[in-house]
Parts: sequence; structure tokens; C-alpha cells
Amino acid sequence: MEFRHIFHEDMQTKYYITNQDFDYSRSAYIRGKLNILYESACFDEIVNFIEQQNYCYYDFKVIYLKNEITHVPYQESIDKCKQIALPIAGSVNMHHPQTIFAITKIHEIWYFGIYQNDMRWNQHNDKPYSYSHSLALRDARAVVNIALGNDLSKTIVDPCCGVGTVVLEGLSMNAHIVGYDINKYVAYQARLNLEHYGYDPLLIQRCDMRTLKKTYDVCILDIPYGVYSPFTYQQQCELLEKTRDIAAELVLISHVPMQKELINIGYHMKDQAMIQKGSFQRYITHCL
Repeated sequence: MEFRHIFHEDMQTKYYITNQDFDYSRSAYIRGKLNILYESACFDEIVNFIEQQNYCYYDFKVIYLKNEITHVPYQESIDKCKQIALPIAGSVNMHHPQTIFAITKIHEIWYFGIYQNDMRWNQHNDKPYSYSHSLALRDARAVVNIALGNDLSKTIVDPCCGVGTVVLEGLSMNAHIVGYDINKYVAYQARLNLEHYGYDPLLIQRCDMRTLKKTYDVCILDIPYGVYSPFTYQQQCELLEKTRDIAAELVLISHVPMQKELINIGYHMKDQAMIQKGSFQRYITHCL
């Protein structure tokens, strides 16, 4: 579902070649990105290309990216990496490289480029406050990507933000996102989480979403379902109705499918997926 919102097509394989310059670090499900500098069915043409560029890099290394489409024997992949490295002036640093060049072969085409695999978003696993029922970081990032698509100018509100997991992940992507929570104690913990990572803690406020007057482009609603205090079905429907007043677009996170309720309110469902955390299921529904 995240892939569809970013690239506007279904994911067919684990590897995707595109001309779209996407910041891969936004997604926790993308392991890395190869910025392709040259491609050819003839490996020697890639070596010739590198020789003509007169590259000079200090602290670089060359790796072969394995894939499940085309198998290249281990020794051949090592030899190919050596051939790539030889024309590059500078110095090699295998343990702490500043630049990683990579090659891979998919079907009959060799691809050469600079590889990136920054996974710094993992640091948010160590936030000061979290709850067992909070969205996993991977899923929180995916939800924000579903809300944004490729438009980072969108304004997002998370009106039942809990300890701020979705808000924190959105801020790490440079999204324009704010959060609210009706529980004073939880909202305070959420602000401490933001402050811990250097973000403005006042981006999260204590507020009952039913009293919100501001409007946003997208609402991400992880609808309460009575974990710590009773929350009725009628109250859930009231929150859903309120989202129509604060945003034109909704990404709903619910513990049960709520298609009927969304349609009754006037939403048109665009996409849906199910995520699982242990034995606990959640449904992600995108509506307009």
C-alpha cells in the first residue's frame, strides 16, 4: 500500500527501477537505493565508462548487490568488484567507507552506481516513552508515506496521537505534522519524546479532537478502542464524523474494518491494507 502511494503502481518484485528521485530513507521497507550511473549488457563497457570519468574518491569501497532474479557466482562478483575499483583513484576503506559503489546484474543488464542504505530512523526505537499497543515504527512511517504520497507540502494532523509515534516519524521526514491527544499525561509524554530528538515539543498539544477548529490536508486517525479507558462505538463514530471538518483526506487506523461507517459519513475508500503486531491486527484505510 505504501509502495502504491509513492510509485503509483503495484509492487511486482523486491527490486524496482525508476526515474523518480525518491528519498528512500522515508520508507522503513526499502533497504537501500542504487543511484545508477551507468548500465549495459556488457560489463566491459561499464569499466570503460569509469575510466573515462577519472573518478577520485577517498575512503570508498565497491560491493556486489545480490538479488533473487539473477545469480552471479561469488568469485565472479568479487572479480567484478575489483575491476570496478581499479580505475577509481583515491583510497579504499572497507570498514568505514565514505562512498559505496555497487554493481548488480538483473537479467542480462549490469548496473553500476552509488549505493545508499541509511537506516538512522531505527534510533526512534529508543524513545523515552512508548506503549505496547502503539504502532510499530515501520508501520508509523508507512502510514505517513500513505498520507503524503510524493507531496511533502501537505499538512498532516494526528488528532489522537498518543505518545507521538506517527508525529515523530513524520517530523523525521520533514513533513508538516502536528498532534493532539485528549489525555494530559499522554500528551506530556509525547512532547518529551519529541524534545528527546530535538523537535519542537509544542507540536503536540492536549486537546479533544472534537473541539479542533484548524483544518489540514490530511488527518491520520488511530481511532481509540478502549485500551486504558472505556470508548464506545458511538464515540468512535463521532470522531470519524469530526475528521470531515478538519481534513479532506483521511488515513484511518482501526482495529476492525469500518468501511460501512466511512461510507455512511461520505468518504470514498481508495485503498486498504492490514498490518499485524503480534496477535493484534490493525486496518489501514485511505479515504477521500
